[in-house]
Amino acid sequence: MWSLYIDGASNMKGNGARIILEGPDNVTLEKSPKLNFKASNNQAEYEALIIGLKLTREVTAKKLRCYTDSHLVQGQVANRYQTKEIMLLKYYQISKTFIDNFECFDMFYIPRESNTRADLLSKLANTKKTEYLQPIIKETLQTPTIDTEEVMAGEDEEPDYITPYKNFLIRGMLPSNENEA
Repeated sequence: MWSLYIDGASNMKGNGARIILEGPDNVTLEKSPKLNFKASNNQAEYEALIIGLKLTREVTAKKLRCYTDSHLVQGQVANRYQTKEIMLLKYYQISKTFIDNFECFDMFYIPRESNTRADLLSKLANTKKTEYLQPIIKETLQTPTIDTEEVMAGEDEEPDYITPYKNFLIRGMLPSNENEA
């Protein structure tokens, strides 16, 4: 059984994630990617989860216990919370494709105070003082794990008064009516 501890952080200084993967024979892998794109706390948590699941796949783990300090992510992955936000739904779907490949997968909520190691290092990923992260796999993600353009294009909402504004802001499309444009 492998154990995965994840945490995502989003604040004014930047965004980061922290992944600690512990396996048999005292194997410990730590990863602390900096997220070089705008992300909410929930998106940073999902980024940490997906990166952690990819890392777990690389070591060919079959059984995994995952620990997070995010009630929302844990509740959505456990299918106790409905995923309504389109961006989080895409993160959820990608996560589930990884999770479905495990023989055994459990995800647990742990209070932030109990996730201090992952919490602290997710915040350190945002700092310029990277010498603290020397033994850790470091990387910078320039784009989200999910395809945001695909998410935006996949919105099948009923047109309303905001639709022309969204079309212009997202796709650069003006209404065909000259007065509306």
